[in-house]
This record gives sequence, structure tokens and C-alpha cells, in this order.
Amino acid sequence: MRRVTSWGGVGLSLFAALVLIAAGCNKSGQSKEKDTKPAQGGQAKADTKHSGWWCDEHGIPEAECSMCNAKVAAEFKKKGDWCDKHERALSQCFICNPKAREKYAAMYRAKYGKEPPPTEDD
Repeated sequence: MRRVTSWGGVGLSLFAALVLIAAGCNKSGQSKEKDTKPAQGGQAKADTKHSGWWCDEHGIPEAECSMCNAKVAAEFKKKGDWCDKHERALSQCFICNPKAREKYAAMYRAKYGKEPPPTEDD
């Protein structure tokens, strides 16, 4: 008696396995979603998440971050609150206005009851 192998079934099974492996493979362990919010200069930063209340990168509430949101930056510029040297709102420039860091850190402590995470400037 001769055994007949269905090559179509084997091929389909291999194809399905490859699709599942490729779909589940994410070497970095991070989400493949990219952030679409404009950054300085109007470009999106793919390596920064902007989904929460706090901008970890800059130490400011996300909705107020002039370094991550071009619309917010334009509003600060319109008000004359802008640091040309550091490309951010002057009221958010921790370099020129060190007291601003404490203002925002106090907001974070009031909301979360702990110290804010370090920023990229730290």
C-alpha cells in the first residue's frame, strides 16, 4: 500500500506558522505604535510615549509641554513666553528659570504623592 502525502496541507501549515511567528515577533519588546505628536521643529518623536498626564522626558504635564506639542508651543510664542536659546516656553525652561522645575515637581507630587522621574536635562 502506498502512502499519499498532501503537500498542499503541509505547505499551508508551514505558511500559517510563519505568519504567526512574524506577527508575534517584536524583538525590542515595545509597542510598534509610533507617537504622532509633533516635537520640536514639528517632527514626531517615535521614542517617546505621550499617552499619560505627565511628560517624563521634559518634567511637565503633557497637555502643557511646549517641547512636544507644536500647538502648545505656538500659544506660548504668541504670548511672548518663549526661550529662543532652548526652544521651549520660558516659563518651562528649567535652564533659564530653575524655579519652574520646582513648580512642576510640586504638581507631580500633589497628583502622585512621590517625586517626579528625572528629565532628559537631569
